[in-house]
Amino acid sequence: MILVPFLYFTGLTFFWWKKHQGMDICVYMSALYAFISLCAVIIVTFDLLAEAGILFDRYDYEIGVVPTLLYCLLLTLGMLPFSFIYRNDIQTVKRSDSWILDATCWLLFFVFLLNVYLIIDSTAEILAGDLSNVRQDHYNGIQSPAEIKAESLPIYIRLFFWFNTSTCLALPLFFYYSCFTNRSWWFKLMVFCTSLSMPLSGLQVADRTEFTLFGMMFIYCLIFFWKFLSKRFKYGIMAVGTPMIGLIITYLVAVTQARFSENSKDDEKAYASVVQYAGQSFLNFCYFWENGRFEYISPEREFPMTWHLLFHVDSNADRRAVREAEQGFFMSVFATYIGDVMLDLSPVGVIVWSIGFVLICLLLIRYSHREVYDMGDVLAIFMLAVVPIFGVFYYRYYSYMSFFNFSLVAIIYFTHKVKIVIHPTEKQTPNDI
Repeated sequence: MILVPFLYFTGLTFFWWKKHQGMDICVYMSALYAFISLCAVIIVTFDLLAEAGILFDRYDYEIGVVPTLLYCLLLTLGMLPFSFIYRNDIQTVKRSDSWILDATCWLLFFVFLLNVYLIIDSTAEILAGDLSNVRQDHYNGIQSPAEIKAESLPIYIRLFFWFNTSTCLALPLFFYYSCFTNRSWWFKLMVFCTSLSMPLSGLQVADRTEFTLFGMMFIYCLIFFWKFLSKRFKYGIMAVGTPMIGLIITYLVAVTQARFSENSKDDEKAYASVVQYAGQSFLNFCYFWENGRFEYISPEREFPMTWHLLFHVDSNADRRAVREAEQGFFMSVFATYIGDVMLDLSPVGVIVWSIGFVLICLLLIRYSHREVYDMGDVLAIFMLAVVPIFGVFYYRYYSYMSFFNFSLVAIIYFTHKVKIVIHPTEKQTPNDI
């Protein structure tokens, strides 16, 4: 059964490639799941179980038919609405005259500047130190230097960090301004720098997640906007992107080696961990299916703001410790986004949740071969695309801070859909009476 997801998603990738006549959003998504499925095959073939977050070991390894079929079906369901987007058919993203986009850029840029202020005097020291200890301190709940420094800021300044995770929206905004407007180069550079806010913050805790998310969603934006990118812009991406990719890879390798390497054998373990992290999702999904105690329903990750306000429950280290005691196994592993939702809401719950997610996506994408979008559509679809794309690891929007992401996008979306026209008051004449 271990081969089934790899064969299925590989076939689905080629099917969508042929149907869309090349690379497209759905092709990209399916290819990601084909890749992690291949890594799962490598893990089992070379006996890399029971390490780096893989819950199965060689003695209890069991892949059932039902979880395998459910895994393939629900992931396909999550990608299906994005197969309605044909990038070759898109004629334009309507130019917006709304002030809300500019205001959003300046708001997010201010958040970026706050991040830079907080990390600028400690990041170099952190990167020069023991990255393994830095990461372990983060797992143990020890505050980073930036977090300690942030506590000295006035409360009204700290409120801006509610929009910290919203800086990811700067990526599609950067591509929009580059493709469809004549904004100055410094403004577009400002927007691009803003998109790096979360990855830069991740340096404080030797984090790889934010850089991975940035890279995955950058590729998404490239695919969506590729048709509208000028040759000059593409050359610029190559010129700037090549050294940037080199720096990011160097950082990711350094963090990986720091966590695993103390001798030559540990070097091999560090490299194997990359495959283990990439390929564990299907295996852990099946482990959840076989061992999860689904009588414990915990929706704080799916409805984070509701549970935060009504029950004062957040998906944090303390809450995970309680849930791990209930479940009887370590939960902070990769199992894809549907694995997380299934463990939280039960197998029936994940089916209902997946159907709801698909309906929301279809409501926004509206119909196949759509030719015209506006930035409200683009940002809303971007936010939803994060779920299946980054969902190869886990469900991204587990924190109540995500509420501010969606609120900001909702404001932009509805200001693009609803136009309020104010008519001047006209003086009545006798003929009007």
